[in-house]
Amino acid sequence: MKQNIAIVGFGRAGQRFFAYLKKKNNIKIVKIIVKTKRNIFFRNKNVCGTFSDIKNLHNLDGVIIATTFMESPKYAEFFLKKKIPILIEKPFCKTNLQSKKLANLFKKNKSSFLINYSDLFDPKFIQLINKGINKIGKIKSIIGNYGNDKTLYPVKNKYYPVQNWISHPISMFLKICGNIDKFKIINHDLKKKNGFFFEKVQVQLIKKNLKLLFNFSNYPRNTNRNIKITGENGFLKFNSYSTIDNYIFYKKKKIIRSKITSVENIVNLFLKNIKNKNCISNLDIGIKEHFLSNNILKKILKVKLKDFKTKD
Repeated sequence: MKQNIAIVGFGRAGQRFFAYLKKKNNIKIVKIIVKTKRNIFFRNKNVCGTFSDIKNLHNLDGVIIATTFMESPKYAEFFLKKKIPILIEKPFCKTNLQSKKLANLFKKNKSSFLINYSDLFDPKFIQLINKGINKIGKIKSIIGNYGNDKTLYPVKNKYYPVQNWISHPISMFLKICGNIDKFKIINHDLKKKNGFFFEKVQVQLIKKNLKLLFNFSNYPRNTNRNIKITGENGFLKFNSYSTIDNYIFYKKKKIIRSKITSVENIVNLFLKNIKNKNCISNLDIGIKEHFLSNNILKKILKVKLKDFKTKD
């Protein structure tokens, strides 16, 4: 029997999900919800609808929410109340109050709620942790380098580059280390050029006996999405942008490969648990990530507002 799936939002993330779902014979895309109706075909049928059509969606097996964090919470709340399994793009909400409300709805309705922290669902990262974390011994440091110059951030949108990226390293640090309560902004620089934001940030996360650093830059010629976990006996290297720069170094170098992408992996997991009627969620990490990321961003935003007034 085919699974009836709807997609809410059709930007870059929504299109990635759709591109993979089109390849699966056991899936029926019931509706793709966008702001302005246009032609989006699935199996030769125009499945595009607008946000006003959401209330008319029935007999859904699952929904993928790929709107912005400004819009996502209200759609997540709507489908949670209907007990429809949700796969949602990060950031999944804006405020801490919204995240707590969604967590309470999840506990009440017991319907799957998966946040797409794509690096955590990358099969290469999963293999590195499963096969290597115990070999390298006690963790001494974790350093993450993130950002690229491909995505542009117009000044008029007042949406800063680090806002789009911060959940990636924070979710990974939390997955590996557990709770992290303190942080320090080591460096921050914001520039405006040709109507776009360019930003450099370095944040130290504080946990006893651990060195945790997050470096971000979308300056020109920067392309990074990697993390290095160093232990007493070796280290793990994960690079989301590479197929060969993922390895365990313990006595000798062992390269980790996978033909499955993170999008394919999380969608397959989502659909499998719908079929088996299992309730799964990573909201525990989601709540912690959102709270910590929000606090870091609040600290950075104070600097940003000052920089915004003084820099061209």
